[in-house]
Amino acid sequence: MQLEKGTRRLQLKNAMRAKFDAIMVPIAGELIAPDQRKHVTFDAFFANTMFHEVAHGLGIKNTVNGRGTVRDALKELGSGIEEGKADVLGLYMVTRLQQQGELDGALEDFYVTFLAGIFRSVRFGAASAHGQANMVRFNFFADRGAFTRDEQGYYRVDMPAMRRAVDELSGVLLKLQGDGDYAGVQKLGDELGVLRPQLQADLDRLSSRAIPVDVAFTQGKSVLGLD
Repeated sequence: MQLEKGTRRLQLKNAMRAKFDAIMVPIAGELIAPDQRKHVTFDAFFANTMFHEVAHGLGIKNTVNGRGTVRDALKELGSGIEEGKADVLGLYMVTRLQQQGELDGALEDFYVTFLAGIFRSVRFGAASAHGQANMVRFNFFADRGAFTRDEQGYYRVDMPAMRRAVDELSGVLLKLQGDGDYAGVQKLGDELGVLRPQLQADLDRLSSRAIPVDVAFTQGKSVLGLD
C-alpha cells in the first residue's frame, strides 16, 4: 500500500505540546548542559517527530537480495530497527533541509532536542520498540563521542561528532534492512540494546524528580458531562 499510494501522517500539536512541557522541558533541566538547554525547543521537537514519521514512509520495504519484504525477513526484530531507522534518517533529513534553508531554527536546536528526546523515549523500556531503538542509538552515539557527560551529570552534544554518528548509524540500519539481515540485527541489539549502569542512574534521577514517562489524556462521556 505504501509503495502504491504513499503515506499520510497526522500529528496532534496540542498533545505534543503537553508532552514537551510536562516531560521534555523537565528532562532538559535535569540532564542537558545549562548552556545547551536553550536549544531544546518545541519547534525542533515537532520537526524531529514529523520527519521520524516521514522516514517511515521513505524507508526500504523490500530486501535487495530476494529475501522478500523487510518485515518478513526480520520477523519480530523488524519493529525495533524500523523505529531506530526512522529516528536517525529523520534527523538526517532535518539536517539537509535546514542547510537548504527550508527549516527555521539553528541546527543545534534539532540535535540537542533529539538527545533530550532519547532520554524521554528510552524510559518506555526494552519491551517497547521505541525504547529498544533508543537504547541502541544512545549507546552507538556514546561510543562515538556524539555527546559528553560532565562530572555534574549534564550531557552536551558535540555537533560534528553527532552528525557523523547520525550518518553512520543511518547507513548501518538501512543496510541491515535492505539485506534482511536477521542475525545482524540480533547482534546489534545484543551489543547495544542494553541499559548501561550510567544511563540507568540518570533515568533514576528523572524518576526521583517525579517527571512522568508519558502524559495521559482523560476522555469519555464523563469528562464531557454526558453521563
